[in-house]
Amino acid sequence: MGRFAIVIAVVVIFSNLVFGRKQVDGIDGKEMLAKQEAARFQKIALANAQQTENQADYDVRYYDIHLNIFPATEQIVGSVEVDADVVGDVLDRVEVNLLDNMVVDSVRVENQTATFTHANDLVTALLGRSYASGEKVKVCIYYHGSPIQSVGLGGFGFDTYAGQPMIWTLSQPFGARKWWPCKDIPADKADSVDIRVTVPANLVVASNGLLRSVTGSLDRKTYWWHEQYPIVTYLVSLAIHPYSTFSDSVEVIEGRNMPIDYYVFPDQVGQARTDYARTKDMIALLSDLFGPYPFHEEKYGHAQFLNGGGMEHQTITSLGSSCSEYLVVHELAHQWWGDMVTCRDFGHIWLNEGFAVYSEALWDEFQYGGEQYRDTMNRKRYFGPGTIFVNENEREASRIFDGGLSYHKGSWVLHMLRHVVGDTTFFDILRSYASDLRFSYGTATTEGFQQVCEEVSGRDLSDFFHQWIYEEYYPHYALHHTTQDSGGHFVTRVRVQQIQTNTVVFHMPVDLRFQFVGGDTTMVVDNRLADQTYRFVFDEQPVDVALDPEGWILKKVVQDFPEPSFDEGILLVNGVFWHSYGDELRSAYEDRAFWGDFTITFWDCFTPPFGEYPSSLPFPIGQGWISTDVLGRFSSVIWVGNDWNGDLDDWLDTPIFEYLNAGGNLLLMTRMGQKFFDAVLSSYLGIDWEESQYNTLNNCVSAYPGFASMELRGQQSYNAVFNTAFDQPETILLFQETESFSENRGLGAWRKPQNGGTYKADGGQFVFISGRPYRYDHDDLRDNVESILADFFHEGETGVAEDAEVPVSLGLFASYPNPFNSEVRVDLSLRQSGKLTLSIYNLLGQRVNVLHQGRLEGGRHLFTWAGDDRNGRQLPSGVYFCCVEGAELSKSIKILKIQ
Repeated sequence: MGRFAIVIAVVVIFSNLVFGRKQVDGIDGKEMLAKQEAARFQKIALANAQQTENQADYDVRYYDIHLNIFPATEQIVGSVEVDADVVGDVLDRVEVNLLDNMVVDSVRVENQTATFTHANDLVTALLGRSYASGEKVKVCIYYHGSPIQSVGLGGFGFDTYAGQPMIWTLSQPFGARKWWPCKDIPADKADSVDIRVTVPANLVVASNGLLRSVTGSLDRKTYWWHEQYPIVTYLVSLAIHPYSTFSDSVEVIEGRNMPIDYYVFPDQVGQARTDYARTKDMIALLSDLFGPYPFHEEKYGHAQFLNGGGMEHQTITSLGSSCSEYLVVHELAHQWWGDMVTCRDFGHIWLNEGFAVYSEALWDEFQYGGEQYRDTMNRKRYFGPGTIFVNENEREASRIFDGGLSYHKGSWVLHMLRHVVGDTTFFDILRSYASDLRFSYGTATTEGFQQVCEEVSGRDLSDFFHQWIYEEYYPHYALHHTTQDSGGHFVTRVRVQQIQTNTVVFHMPVDLRFQFVGGDTTMVVDNRLADQTYRFVFDEQPVDVALDPEGWILKKVVQDFPEPSFDEGILLVNGVFWHSYGDELRSAYEDRAFWGDFTITFWDCFTPPFGEYPSSLPFPIGQGWISTDVLGRFSSVIWVGNDWNGDLDDWLDTPIFEYLNAGGNLLLMTRMGQKFFDAVLSSYLGIDWEESQYNTLNNCVSAYPGFASMELRGQQSYNAVFNTAFDQPETILLFQETESFSENRGLGAWRKPQNGGTYKADGGQFVFISGRPYRYDHDDLRDNVESILADFFHEGETGVAEDAEVPVSLGLFASYPNPFNSEVRVDLSLRQSGKLTLSIYNLLGQRVNVLHQGRLEGGRHLFTWAGDDRNGRQLPSGVYFCCVEGAELSKSIKILKIQ
């Protein structure tokens, strides 16, 4: 049957939204956190991190770096020659970046001794005359000292591993100036660099480019590395240790192999061979997708350093002792995106990090299939505040390397762009961007990338880039549809609303998938207004309509929340991975720290712990995300979160906002709390985030009468804090941190909406407690939770006792595959034993088959229906309902049978 849909007309109903924007403040966590730590401890003032007026007047062509390194005294003695072209009208001095703790011994200009000053982390060399535009100038700085040692990573480090020196660099964003004088600005790449490093003879030096020679005596050796490709200062790298080395090779140009060199700790060789085994496959794949490996005349390689993450140093990535394949492919992708094409300034860091994160998903897609690709992108969703572009007044470490914005949301820009322009065009864009002489081996901005996208696609993408890079949040869609029979044709009207009120209206192509008895049809509509209605004509009646079912837009879709019963008390959700937090998590559950003496039903986002669940917990009624049908049974939900190993995904897929609006009460206790709040939830609770997303707490002080201040049982790291003044007049401060910041910051808040929820007058209450809940004193936390449940939520001993005989209590009720053609499985989970009937009904309400009738024990049960009636005859294609019926309980799901 032909299924043509004709868009007859578009009825536009434009509502005036309030587009107010708040200035409020994550590819993996290892690399992101490593860079945050590196930059945080560089202590570079923002003013000193910017290009000076003088630096704009010269262009560096070449650096010649000579370093003598003395591990025993943690000293370096060196010289750096800077060769530059004058690009300003006149140049009579040259300013280069070098922190003041380093000692400048002398400066020479054109091999003549020159006058200089060293102040405010700048070395200023007087040139002795004025140089005109187009002239060349050569300045050599001789210096010595001990680079600033940091509590965390950043710049240059003297460490040890297995009793031997381990010397490393990690200079992004502005750490090169900690150990060598340079124009430390990402916009100015040197055309080439020589790096000559003299160290004790037992040490091996890994660096950029190709190794030209190793010379010296029995006591000290000099390694000469030459980088012939343009390179930015933060990518100049040293990794020094008595390394063991091994090599591989890969064909990068037809008929020509390139070496892959590995520098590893001697006791890590076996593990490193395993971790790095697929590097050559990754190079081959990314070369197919992006164009030839950028530094194919040199090498690629890894050098281990003392860090759990990685840093994409040009041609020689620094990696921790153990790493996943995703970290390896992420850092490799940076050789294209970040090293060959570098963000011109760190406001556009997503051009480095977002591209590298998206490359992880591409690796999944081409190695493991499209489903794995989609799962990877779903795990990288970010719904929080902030723009991808880092505004100039925000350019500090934690903001530049914000995991949610620069990394994950940046990767989603590429994912969405791929759908906007189509697969073929998308990969043409990437290859064109990599080879474009305006950017290749140079620098780029978002506008430069947008220009390539528009030139290749032939499309105006200004709306797309503006809304996703320079605006906050995401579209929040509401979908409504009706169908009328019109003389043998069916007219379907689909209304798409954008209900977000704190950001722009997004302009996107939106997929609408129409489900029919015989299959699906997807139509793409241009959606650009707050309220648009689309009219389609079909020759058969659609069964259902879904918006963007394949997940090509970073969005949320409001779900219809069926009338809830709220009759089963408290649902406790575990969102902490058992195998990561072991005894401390089990202890918190054994102490009933999260629910006290209240009766609960239990839900687990993960598989069970090793052994059995703690004896205090009932058996879970389900796993993963929670449907509206399940949520609506419980008057209160306690979510114990963590954002590690996947509970954030379950949270994002669970209709939390709809549950609150319906009148359910919610207590969320989690670290990394900012990730759990999209714009809608932040507005609902009325909180404004402050400080970093990742703060270590030193106390948790009660701000509400009768509540206990909570002692800390362990390190309370990676936590969100908020302003103690609220946007919602109904929101009340419960807990605050009083030691770590210049002002007290909020840790706990409670809102009770004046009008309650749709189905419960005193419902819709939301309590948030920031922190790792298992690391608060269990007695303190339990007392506070009991007060919240009793005094705020008005919960009593209303839950279902574990030994009670209940006809049926559904935990998981789903069918798959759906639609089906040969057989469908029905998955039913019961918390208690009970009697029930599981039946199949047709659209006329006639019972056509019975899958089970009688008593079932508690637990999970699988049933199979072959699409037949009670007599085994096959039923025609169409819509059927699988219904479970017990005493005073009836629930159903829709099943579509196709031939």
